[in-house]
Amino acid sequence: MNHFFRSCLTWTSFCRLAGLIAMLLIFTMPPGYADESHQNDTSPTPSIEGETVSDAVDPDAPLIDPDSTLYKGIKYAGKLHLMVLHFPIAFLLAAMLVQWYRVVKGQGDSVVTVMLWFGALGAIGAAALGWMYAYDSVYFGDDEQILFRHRWLGTGTAVLATLVLLLRNRLGPKLLAVALTLCAGLVAVAAHFGASLVYGPEFLLKF
Repeated sequence: MNHFFRSCLTWTSFCRLAGLIAMLLIFTMPPGYADESHQNDTSPTPSIEGETVSDAVDPDAPLIDPDSTLYKGIKYAGKLHLMVLHFPIAFLLAAMLVQWYRVVKGQGDSVVTVMLWFGALGAIGAAALGWMYAYDSVYFGDDEQILFRHRWLGTGTAVLATLVLLLRNRLGPKLLAVALTLCAGLVAVAAHFGASLVYGPEFLLKF
């Protein structure tokens, strides 16, 4: 019975993750502008043959009305990404180290599972908030490529960590250690590109 409830819980978590990622993809695919000054632009609307084109569809317009409560809520919630992102980094790295210690020393306990839960949930939260943080924004030049890598590596970390969490009981100690190493490596690379957006792509090379 206890195993049944654990299976239901993990399956429910997976379904929620899949639904969350799908929702984020739907709401964040249309590009916008990093410079929001266009939203306050009071210049005359262009016209065709003397008629104002007020109803023309802007292909770059955000899917959600910028004046709506939903849009403002998404942008505000996205700010929490800068806080939540530290949890998957810390917990997934710690889970990897403890699991390898368990493999080498032949001893350990359930602390790895606890860390993996916090790491996976933190990765899901950080990825979701990250999509919200970058919604209706466009980065130019190198920043555009850096954002692309950071976004999808972070999303990939959330997916991989969740899969490892769901399959942890089917993996042996060594295979689990390898899987956690992949999670830790992925979140580290994602974090690097996130830092590159703030401090520049060569910040690690500066002394």
